[in-house]
Amino acid sequence: MFDPLRKTVFSIDKKITQTIDQINKQEFVFFTKGDNIATLNKVMLYIIKNEHTKKIKIVHIVSHNESIPKNLAEEIKFLDREYPKIKIEFIVEEGIFGPELINQLSERWDIPVNFMFIGSPSEKFEHKVEDLGGVRLII
Repeated sequence: MFDPLRKTVFSIDKKITQTIDQINKQEFVFFTKGDNIATLNKVMLYIIKNEHTKKIKIVHIVSHNESIPKNLAEEIKFLDREYPKIKIEFIVEEGIFGPELINQLSERWDIPVNFMFIGSPSEKFEHKVEDLGGVRLII
């Protein structure tokens, strides 16, 4: 009598678990200009509070003559230790930050643009946030 009901409940439970796993596997991207640890920590807190993910790529874009900020890699390692439930991947990508590069990375990593974030752009930034194809502004 209860066997069909048990099978239905088991099937629903399995689907819910698969959906939760799929949501948690979705990666997010934060583009950093070399932000300090306090700003990067705010990004992590935002992700934990507002997004259902266990993975984030922190990406620093450099042009030919630029170098990586001195403490950035160490600060990201620190965050990785502080947030063990979230896998943090630090990536340095050569290029010019803008809509074209964002779309290339979105396709390469199979991460929708609306799962990508930037901090507040400076006045020198030559693009409007709305021209970045759905990248979200946090902080």
